[in-house]
Amino acid sequence: MLWYAWRFSISPALHPNEPAELPYLIPFVGHLFSMFTGASRLFSQGKKRFHNQPFSVTTMGQSMYIVTSPSAVVSIYKVPKAIDFDPIMPDFLRRYGLDQAAISAIFRPHEGAGKSWLDGMLDNFKLQLHPGTRLDLLQDVLLKRIDHHLRWENLDGPMVKANGQHEKNVDVMEWVGTIIIDAQTRALFDASFFEACPDAISQLMTFEEEGWKWPLDLPRFAARKMYESMEYVEKGLAEYFMLRKDKRNGESWLIQTMSNSIDDLNLNAMQKAMTVFSIYRTVNANAYKQVFWALSYILFDEHTLLHDLKTEIAPAFDTSDTLNLEYLFSSCPLLASACEEALRLTIWSVGARIVTKDTVIDGKTLRKGRNLLMTYRTMHFSPDVFGADADTFNPTRFMNNKDLVKSPSYRPFGGASHYCPGRFVARKEVQMTVALILRRFDLEVVGEGGKPPKFPKMDDTLPSGGIQNPLSGQFLRVKVRPART
Repeated sequence: MLWYAWRFSISPALHPNEPAELPYLIPFVGHLFSMFTGASRLFSQGKKRFHNQPFSVTTMGQSMYIVTSPSAVVSIYKVPKAIDFDPIMPDFLRRYGLDQAAISAIFRPHEGAGKSWLDGMLDNFKLQLHPGTRLDLLQDVLLKRIDHHLRWENLDGPMVKANGQHEKNVDVMEWVGTIIIDAQTRALFDASFFEACPDAISQLMTFEEEGWKWPLDLPRFAARKMYESMEYVEKGLAEYFMLRKDKRNGESWLIQTMSNSIDDLNLNAMQKAMTVFSIYRTVNANAYKQVFWALSYILFDEHTLLHDLKTEIAPAFDTSDTLNLEYLFSSCPLLASACEEALRLTIWSVGARIVTKDTVIDGKTLRKGRNLLMTYRTMHFSPDVFGADADTFNPTRFMNNKDLVKSPSYRPFGGASHYCPGRFVARKEVQMTVALILRRFDLEVVGEGGKPPKFPKMDDTLPSGGIQNPLSGQFLRVKVRPART
């Protein structure tokens, strides 16, 4: 095949400074099938073939650079204007329903300030979610609400599939999703939000289940449930913001500031709601899934992990079962390590960029106009960094090597100017939720229809940008009983 030889052998030899292209067999179509059925395997294949140098993949005639090296990622972070995230954002906002006028207003620099509304809002996120008084206030509401939910008398709702006097059969994803989304929502908004949007929690979870379709920009008929759940919450947000301010005075500083600044842009009620939904959805997308996976790994562990964790966290509770958060977050290294390890194995964070200027990265010239994807997940399985058992769950990995969490090969929250500002509170709410569940309940994994239980398989077909869902039909069901004291 002359075409194949030219494209994947001769042309690369003539242009050694260009990123090589991962070979494919069907012209134009390229790697389309592999991208939709096993993107992680595709990226790992390219990483191995090209020795961790930038390479490209082609789908439907469009080539995209793939970056898998920690050093290349750091180099990209240093040239944010030449390899830029901002050009991608308008398309993201359009998918949430914003029109061009609203998108233009969001990106228009303020007179004299040089910053757009979006730039200012990213700064405000850091002010709210980085350590300080504002975070303390938000975190207090969040963690108290989680504590409230995780008591036997409050275990009720659609997550309970069978209800007995002394035990309940519970779907873990629904359980932890309800707890954490409710707590995060009440930490951000006034309680009146649930009057305007009573089914917000279930609709957000539906959106996340269907969310793999969102990056594909599918037409409505192909993603009906996703669009309907998004529109339900957006409509509820619009009704909420139309309430008088004295009816929503329990809002966080972030939501108050965001609401006022959007009003200055003169967006209509629905455009405002769509803008807030883009952030509200992001805030709620990952923590409950991390708890789900952490509990899955803990409960399926064949050694002493569950016992060791219960022993470790016991001193964090007093005789009235009140949790000492300072002790939990500073003196429970196995809990922190196990939760971090679950995060490493299940998050598929990516860094999407557009090359706006020809730029050399790791000796390869990236051409203006190309899309680029930093596939952080491929770095999380490097045996040189994480050990020979990098493909498996090792609950003591981050406890035994405390430097791993700061490694340039470990980027669950991205990096540089787009380093997730919610990472501080996210780690705490996950650890607290896992600790409370293990302390207050006895859990027994149950299978479907009397069959032996199986560890839920993760959906690793397409990158979600966050923590992956289990495959459709895969779940974790547990018999829950009050813990024996």
